Amino acid sequence: MRLVIGQTGAPTAVVNRSVAGFLSRAAGHEVLLARGGPDALVRAKLDPLPPGGIPADEVGRGGSWLGGGRRATTPEDVDAIVSGLAARTVDGLCLVGGNGTMALLDAVARRAAERGLPLRTAGVPKTIDNDLDGVDHAPGYASAARYVSTVVQDIARDHRAMAGIEPVRIVETMGRATGWLALAATLPVPGDDEHVVHRVYPPELGFDVEEFLADVAGLVERRGRALVVVSEGTAADLTAAPVHAANHTTLLVGGVARRLAELVTTRLGLPARGEVLGVAQRCASHLVSTTDAVEAAEVGELAARTLLDPSAPTATMVGLQRLPGPGYRAHHPLVPLADVASRVRTVPERWRTRDPARLGDFHAWLAPLVTTPQAACTAATALEAI
Repeated sequence: MRLVIGQTGAPTAVVNRSVAGFLSRAAGHEVLLARGGPDALVRAKLDPLPPGGIPADEVGRGGSWLGGGRRATTPEDVDAIVSGLAARTVDGLCLVGGNGTMALLDAVARRAAERGLPLRTAGVPKTIDNDLDGVDHAPGYASAARYVSTVVQDIARDHRAMAGIEPVRIVETMGRATGWLALAATLPVPGDDEHVVHRVYPPELGFDVEEFLADVAGLVERRGRALVVVSEGTAADLTAAPVHAANHTTLLVGGVARRLAELVTTRLGLPARGEVLGVAQRCASHLVSTTDAVEAAEVGELAARTLLDPSAPTATMVGLQRLPGPGYRAHHPLVPLADVASRVRTVPERWRTRDPARLGDFHAWLAPLVTTPQAACTAATALEAI
């Protein structure tokens, strides 16, 4: 068979593992690479897989061996993609990405079917924002969450030391319209009650400047300092950030934390610092979650297996769900693309709070993804459950 694999959107710390898993399962078949995201598909720029496939030293690195990219695709773009694949007699297309990617893949699958072309399609989930339906958590999120929780714990220690001259510190995480990463920053160190996040502001709760300022003033009065975490999508009107741009095609460079710090200083008279964690959240290979690394490879491998098996469903995304019972175990049901395309998975109501002390259930959900190395061993049983 002739297969094509591409990635859209931004890299994650484990996306190259998904590509490696796909190529491992597709060994013996012809694989073409769509390098550079959806633009490569629209232009039908499909490169042959180089001898040896993805270099071994690239698999564990951040960034993206395939390259990323975003595009607000039109029906004409979709038709061009289908025509390009047909011209190269491609049998199966795999795209790695989030809800926008799955929408594109769903559109390609539907157009190919309308034209009577036997194109098989499979999606590989990938997003640090964790805003993708069809998964308990998306590959890439656990490593980003591990980075955020580790770094913010150290920021908390630094802040406590500097509280006398810098009583307010506001840390900004990624997350356009969802607070999954901001909540991850509140993961506490067991037994450490001093170096904690005092407040978290996820976008799902909305934002009011006056309430925020009153909250910060109260924290400083009671605790002597305030350490606050905000998502980049919180209070977007303060920065004119285009949070809801089609397919995330408008760049967000961060800045709401700094804007809020300015307001704290000017309105409350309290010295404040705004910290933007930046792109390190999605590409820090030195803090990759072990579980994340295993699961990223698994979903890539299963996507190739699905494309190569004519009896398997097509137009699906490889899911990722927890199995019931003690400990952490995962499996990978196939999810119809139509069920996940363009849908945003927000933080559930039960975890929508600004008080980290009320997030014990969320912390229990997150802990095996970022802090338990042995979880990778049980996660490796996922393919056995298929």
